[in-house]
Amino acid sequence: MHFFDKLKKYKIINIIMALITYSVLCSYGIIKSYDILSWSILILLIFMYIKIDIKNKILKKDIIILSILFSYLFVFGNIVYSLEKNRILNVFNELINFKNLFYIIGLFNLFFILLTYLIPKLYNYSLKKNNYKIKEKTLFFISLIVILLAWLPYFLNFYPGTLISDSFTELNIIVNNFSILSNHHPIFHVIFIAIPYNIGLKIFKTMTSGIALATIFQMLIMASIFAYFIVFLKKRKVSKTILILILLYYAILPMHGYYSISMLKDVIFSGSILLLTMQTIKIIERYNNNELKFRKFISFIFISLLCILFRNNAIYMYLIFMIVSLLLFKKSYKTLYFLFIIVLGIYFIIQGPVFAYFNVQKSASVEYIAIPLQQIGRMTFKNVEFTEEEKEMIDELLPIEEMSLAYNPKIVDTIKFNLNFNRSSLDNNKLAYLKLWLHLIFKYPSIAIESYAISTLGYWYPGVEYWSVVDGIDNNRYNITTESKLPNFVDKVLKEIKNKDFPILNIEWSIGLCFWIILIFLVLSLRINGIKGIYPYIPVFGIWLTMMIAAPVYAELRYVYGAYTSIPLLVLSPYLIKNQEVKNQDEKK
Repeated sequence: MHFFDKLKKYKIINIIMALITYSVLCSYGIIKSYDILSWSILILLIFMYIKIDIKNKILKKDIIILSILFSYLFVFGNIVYSLEKNRILNVFNELINFKNLFYIIGLFNLFFILLTYLIPKLYNYSLKKNNYKIKEKTLFFISLIVILLAWLPYFLNFYPGTLISDSFTELNIIVNNFSILSNHHPIFHVIFIAIPYNIGLKIFKTMTSGIALATIFQMLIMASIFAYFIVFLKKRKVSKTILILILLYYAILPMHGYYSISMLKDVIFSGSILLLTMQTIKIIERYNNNELKFRKFISFIFISLLCILFRNNAIYMYLIFMIVSLLLFKKSYKTLYFLFIIVLGIYFIIQGPVFAYFNVQKSASVEYIAIPLQQIGRMTFKNVEFTEEEKEMIDELLPIEEMSLAYNPKIVDTIKFNLNFNRSSLDNNKLAYLKLWLHLIFKYPSIAIESYAISTLGYWYPGVEYWSVVDGIDNNRYNITTESKLPNFVDKVLKEIKNKDFPILNIEWSIGLCFWIILIFLVLSLRINGIKGIYPYIPVFGIWLTMMIAAPVYAELRYVYGAYTSIPLLVLSPYLIKNQEVKNQDEKK
């Protein structure tokens, strides 16, 4: 027997892979090297690696690519995270040392084994169709009530709701009877709050009651969207077990309970992203059945407007969505083209003539240039050598020494809200500052890329810790405070389950992990259903791209909450589309 045949027989390669992975886990401090639990994990790793057939050919290239990507992102992200406040070291120099290359190999082994085990099973999985006799209206109301009851403790404990400074900015517009209008926070979300708030104020005569009614209204809307989604799946004969699991996901996961009572534009927007993702499934179904008729798309127009009017930067996501739609469904491009013309026409009429008529102030330029500001800020932080002309321009915006002190790698607000930050200089000299920025990123590319990596870190690296949900009310001029209606122990429980140290439930707070999971199912859907399989993922990845292009905060979960509202559908999408294709083939026979 040849030497390499013996290696294969005893799976020596698998064991070596396990040992390397174990060494990396110990080096990262994930497990202790001198500990009985650690040794038990080593035995489990060796057993797992031996049992896995690494020669499995199902999506082998995809598994290798994903394993390389995830291992690289994890190691690079860990370096970026540790050096975010370092003035001297360069993250790229750290990446290419032997230790980190060893880490990449070890983590590649781990991801490769996990994906080799999971992806073939997911690829071969089929949704079991169930025909059960519960009426759709009954299912909707049962789901609605279960979700609302699960969220009720959050509402009663944090009564009348949770509000941050952004919430009070919108509330100020309402209290002042819309006398000063700004689209810094979408006007349509302000109106969404104003209607129930004013009803509550008129009936109960207090601001607290108005806020409480606005919170209840939002809870009803979000719970209705989730209940409607469950009915949507029932219509496609998804099994009862999966529907129950999805119901529990929306009802029990602390994230949804907390966001249901948060006065933030991101909540309703994220609900509308789920609705838009459901529309993509309907479009695929209608396209396959040659039923892409305009009369069936009234709801699509409404949902599209809901998305782009409840988040200012959502228009960029929607333009990506429009382009992909027209490319994927060429045979029905006339219908889709007409639909998008209507949606964009209404949007630009509102943003243009309507806003002009009501004197609505548009968002300042600084809202869209978070990444360039952070890159220049990091250059001042790292004390690079600027020319006199460069210094003069930066000083006009914010003195270099002050920018260096104000710079926070996690958030751009410390620069843009600095008392000495000159917004008018930026607004009046956009082209000049654009040239300055382009010149500086080519002059100091490693710092520019380093800054970009830090500014977007939480959206692609799973190990970031940052606040995720609000659990109270910020200080405000109205003296609105939390008035809990429940015993103290409930408050302790609710605050504990959102703690990043709480096992299992803390997984939900990782934005990076959420997008890794979505990416895995996107690849599966692409391989199972062809290019049309990527369509349901476009809205969520459109949101992700807007963060990667202009993230004001390096890991703000509320900005990508739409990924969490939509992930159950994105996990099921490969199989829903597959079932539709099978159904069409059966009908042709």
